[in-house]
Amino acid sequence: MVSITLQKKNKILNRWVLYLFWLMAGLILIAGLIFHLLASEVANKESEAIFLPTILVSTTAFGISLLLAELALRYIKVNLDFILISLGFVFAIVVMLTFGTRINGLYIALDIPIIISILYFRRSRLWFASVMSLICYFILYSFVETLRQQVMIYDLFTIMGMIMGTSLIGEMILRRGVELIAALERAVRSEVEAFADSIAVENQSKYDHLTGLTNYVTFQDYMVSLIEQHERYGLPLCLAVMDLDNFKNINDTYGHCEGDMVLRETAQLLLAAISSEDVAVRYGGEEFVLILTGKTIDQSLQLLEQIRVQVSQLRLGSIDNHKITVSMGIVQYQRGMGKDDLFRSADALMYEAKRTGKNRIQVLWNGVSGYDQNFS
Repeated sequence: MVSITLQKKNKILNRWVLYLFWLMAGLILIAGLIFHLLASEVANKESEAIFLPTILVSTTAFGISLLLAELALRYIKVNLDFILISLGFVFAIVVMLTFGTRINGLYIALDIPIIISILYFRRSRLWFASVMSLICYFILYSFVETLRQQVMIYDLFTIMGMIMGTSLIGEMILRRGVELIAALERAVRSEVEAFADSIAVENQSKYDHLTGLTNYVTFQDYMVSLIEQHERYGLPLCLAVMDLDNFKNINDTYGHCEGDMVLRETAQLLLAAISSEDVAVRYGGEEFVLILTGKTIDQSLQLLEQIRVQVSQLRLGSIDNHKITVSMGIVQYQRGMGKDDLFRSADALMYEAKRTGKNRIQVLWNGVSGYDQNFS
């Protein structure tokens, strides 16, 4: 995926470099024609007669090079940047051959391929442009009389210094760019890590560390939201409060580590029993809460009975297969009831289940307390 993204970005950059070359070709042609038309006094008529064809031939040759580059952009997938950097050298030579006899110092155009190479932000491209410009220029200088007429022998050292100086500046730019990118990456990485840490802390603050169930604070937030939905849409909502029977005896007899294991096993049983729309809460100590959404009171009672039976069937060797039971109280939410009244009602029913025999489900039927079954 990263490779595809880089290829796409390089293709976009190559396209813009080609746009720049087309613009340069147009400017060469326009500047040459204006220079020709506005020349009112010409010292050498023969030289002026040669100038216009030179412009046309040079821009035509450069235009053909651009057309070839367009084909390369369409069909060549790799190393097109080397071709475009070389095209920058071609442009520099075209400028020097076209205007060099009339304007001094145009050898500065040899910096164009180096500047283009910097756009690719890779040292290999920068030094390719530098070495290519030096070698190719000196080869052309050896064979093209027009270039030798433009540059005195001592100017060659100036050209070498200019190319190497521009290359060194490009090297410093790239080094600084790499440093800035590395600093940006570190900053982004630190921000991502900080965000991940904040999410982890937030998640830890939502769940009980022992059982993995939703904790008391998050339960309060959930209840406010769910009650608002019930008031708005009338969706069924039941709240069940449950407490492990005689849990203090388990802690006193087998120790708190084994008591914690009983709590974890019970929590896993609750998570396995409920649906993704329900919420299991460790309210505190050995007391748990189930928020059951979208279920009628009868459906909720069936689910609680399955849980009650499964808890009673838990057998843990570390506590000598001591029988574990749970007492429950369940209330269906009624409009205008409020979360505190709902919890107090379910909690009171749970304590009533304990007082009347334990290991049972106490339910509120039409405002009257009763129990579903008694298995004590």
